[in-house]
Amino acid sequence: MIRRPGHLADRTPPVGTPVPIEGLDLALAGRNVEAAGGSAERFGVSFAAGRAAGEGFDAIALAGIAGWRAGALGLRDDALGSIERAWSSGEGAAAAAALGMDAAHLGVFVERQRTDRYWWPGRREANGYVCAVGGFRGFGGAWTAPPTGGRPLGVDGAFAVRTGARWWRIDVDAWGSRLSPLDDEPDPGAAGAASVITFADSYLAWIHVAEPA
Repeated sequence: MIRRPGHLADRTPPVGTPVPIEGLDLALAGRNVEAAGGSAERFGVSFAAGRAAGEGFDAIALAGIAGWRAGALGLRDDALGSIERAWSSGEGAAAAAALGMDAAHLGVFVERQRTDRYWWPGRREANGYVCAVGGFRGFGGAWTAPPTGGRPLGVDGAFAVRTGARWWRIDVDAWGSRLSPLDDEPDPGAAGAASVITFADSYLAWIHVAEPA
């Protein structure tokens, strides 16, 4: 497990140095990614890595992939569509580089992501742990009390926890997470592939997928 908020998939980040692209304001795109819950810095590195691996790859599609890889959950569907098209057309090198993975893993990634939003190469080695969210507000986290009452919400990738008197919704996939305060206690939904795990002495909530032996 990890002891601070973050995704275990980020232990193998993309590698690249951002360079100007004609017709695309990368600084603005990075700010938009940050406003959507992602990391502007990671977006720049991810985009640069993809660009270096395939300069002819469509820059707008690559920006969407890099934004998703940087943690902007709202870009997930568009990015997956771009990745699938790149893979099927034999142009997967740029998409794989933007994701920070070997191009040989891209086909498996596409296939697994169709049914498992939490999968990335290396999850088994992480014992099925996907990410940790929340954290103590005094150290830059989100919460002033440890989370309890974790439950699925019956929507793929959505969970809820309570911290003190406030309920929170957690939306998550392999690359990103989003916390949203709720007005009322939510009804639990059907369990999915992943679980949210909390401990009485921790300000973190972990998302975990049971991996086969």
